[in-house]
Amino acid sequence: MEVKGDALREIVALVPSYVELKGNCTTIYTKEGDSYDVYKTLNTVLKWLANYYLTDLKAVRKYCYEILALKVLVPIPFNNGNVFIPIRVRRPLFKHDGSIGYVDLEYIDKTEEIEEEDDKKVTDMHLKNGITIRCLNSKETVDKHIRNGYIMQKFWSDRAAPRVDKKNFYKEYDKPATKGDIALLMKEIIRLRELLR
Repeated sequence: MEVKGDALREIVALVPSYVELKGNCTTIYTKEGDSYDVYKTLNTVLKWLANYYLTDLKAVRKYCYEILALKVLVPIPFNNGNVFIPIRVRRPLFKHDGSIGYVDLEYIDKTEEIEEEDDKKVTDMHLKNGITIRCLNSKETVDKHIRNGYIMQKFWSDRAAPRVDKKNFYKEYDKPATKGDIALLMKEIIRLRELLR
């Protein structure tokens, strides 16, 4: 099953999971609080998201490295409103088994440190849609990933293309041409005519 179109926009968290008789899969959590399993690895689902948002994951990771000086566990900004942060959600059973999930920064409500029976500290990440995801990192590590996500969101919004207000654009260019404008046009026409010869 491939997730396509608007369904990709509804994703708020990706968690690697093991499904019996299917193997390494991905559990997808949506904005409405639903979850379902996709019988593909998390990297495949990340590639689907990158294709949907027209994002080059390799270039994004390089950009994150330049800003955060991190090579692994970098936040992935698909656009200004969708920055996914990495969290460790399971212990790998095999080589090349993913243990990292991703959560949309905008849907994190709070983090809470929990002490397990074996005296290990883990963190519960509560999302705004009522879902709780257990992270195997300490609260400090999870909070560091969240801070890195906000840093990337800030840099990503600063590098976004400026929006042009259509009304002001036409208002500006709805004026008569000056002699300087006409001279520039004449120069460009002469240059093009010379190129065509």
